[in-house]
Amino acid sequence: MLFGCSKETDHSGQNLVNHVEYLKSFGWHIEEKMNERTQETKNFLPAANAGIDLKPYKEIEITTYLLKEKQIKGKKIYASIYEYNGRIIGGNGQLEEWEPGVFPLKDKKRLIDAGTITK
Repeated sequence: MLFGCSKETDHSGQNLVNHVEYLKSFGWHIEEKMNERTQETKNFLPAANAGIDLKPYKEIEITTYLLKEKQIKGKKIYASIYEYNGRIIGGNGQLEEWEPGVFPLKDKKRLIDAGTITK
């Protein structure tokens, strides 16, 4: 079971624990936190390209992580986790220097099978 997290829990480490577990549920592993930001959802293409419907939300919190996994050519892989009111509502991955740029987090096996990322 996955639980969201709120700003009040950031200081206890609960936010990171929930994010670690969320990403692990898709087979991904965090190397380091890159940034946090608030994003308006209107015309937010990375979510749409990853198949995430953000229509019910006006703004979301996004936390981006560098992942331990790498692309075959050594380029980096990132994951962004989307939250609303302290609950994880989705996320997507990003491959450095790759088009279309984003992918659904559930696509790890497909990316391995396609020879895009290492196991």
